[in-house]
Amino acid sequence: MPSYLLDLQCDGAGFHGTQIQASERTVQSVLFAALHQLDPAASAPRMASRLDQGVSARALPASCRLQRVWDPNILGLALNQHLPNDLVVTRVAVVADDFDCLGIPCTKHYSYIVRERAVQPVLDRHCWWIRELAQRDCLAALATHIPGRKDLSAFACLRHDGRDDHDPVRDYLSAAWSSSTDLDGLRHDFTISGRGFLYKQIRGLVGAMIHIALGRAHPDDFTAAIAAGRQIVRLGNTAPPEGLCLMRVEFDNPPPWEPILVRKPPTTNPPNDRPPVQR
Repeated sequence: MPSYLLDLQCDGAGFHGTQIQASERTVQSVLFAALHQLDPAASAPRMASRLDQGVSARALPASCRLQRVWDPNILGLALNQHLPNDLVVTRVAVVADDFDCLGIPCTKHYSYIVRERAVQPVLDRHCWWIRELAQRDCLAALATHIPGRKDLSAFACLRHDGRDDHDPVRDYLSAAWSSSTDLDGLRHDFTISGRGFLYKQIRGLVGAMIHIALGRAHPDDFTAAIAAGRQIVRLGNTAPPEGLCLMRVEFDNPPPWEPILVRKPPTTNPPNDRPPVQR
C-alpha cells in the first residue's frame, strides 16, 4: 500500500483535539472519514503533533496509507472535496511505506496571540483577549530564559498516564515576544520552536508570563519556576487554547512536498506545431 504525507490546515474551534476519541469530532476522525470515502481500505492517519481541543494549525502533517497509487495533487484535491470548511489539505508528499510522521525527528514551531484592548475582539477569536497588561514590557525578557536543553515541566500539565514519568527535558530552540499596534489596541505574538513539548506546556508558559505581565507576580518567580520543575506550585493559569497555533513542522529529512494546484504546469514545453506567422 503506497504511503502519503498530508499537510493540513485546521481551525481548532470546532475540533475536540487531533486524536480519535469516542463520539468526539477530532481532526484525525474527520480526515479518516474523508480518506475512507476515496479508499475504503485506507489506514487511519497518523498525526505529527497532538493538539488540544481548540488549538489551530497552519501546517499539521498527517501520514496515511492507501490501496491505490495517487498523483499527490489529485489526492489533495479529491480529499478537499470530502473535508469540511474548517479542515483542508494544502500539500501532499509521497513517502516511504514505513514512514510514520509521529516518530520522525522534527522541529515544531508554534505561535500564540494575545490581544490587549478595551473591548472584546469579536471578529478575531483566535487570540487571548486581555484588557490591560500593567507590565507588558517584561514579556520579551521573560522569553529569553526559555531556550536551551531544559526541564520546563513546571509549566506543563500531567496526563495521569505512564508518560508523566518520562524524561521531561526537551530542546527549546527559540522563544520570543513581539508587539505591534493596530487600530484597536496592542497585539502581542509569542513564538516558540523546539524538538518537542510536554502536555499543554506552551499554554502554561504563556499563562505564567502573562500572569507576571498583569502585575500578579515578579519576573524572578518565572526563573524560580524553571529551576524548580514540577515541585513548584503553578505560576498563573494555563492560557486558553484559542490563541495557540501550530505554524509548521520541519522534518530533519524534508519530504518531497507538492502544493495543491488547480492545474499542474506541464513538465516540458509542448511542441510548437503552429506554422510561423507570416508578416
